[in-house]
Amino acid sequence: MIDPKKYGTASEVAEAVGEPRTTLISAANRGEIETAKTHGGTILLSVADARKWSKKTRKVGPKFKTDRSG
Repeated sequence: MIDPKKYGTASEVAEAVGEPRTTLISAANRGEIETAKTHGGTILLSVADARKWSKKTRKVGPKFKTDRSG
């Protein structure tokens, strides 16, 4: 049984943690946030793990370079 106080949908957890929903989904897909799956296939994220993950300092990816060749 999944405890609804410990897990939530990506949208619910994003609102609680203050991070974008898509960012949390990406972190969950990389295995950085604990997930649970319902029988219907909905992925639920651990609120506690998302809070811990949100407080960590993360690397920022490279800046996008525009093509100025013409």
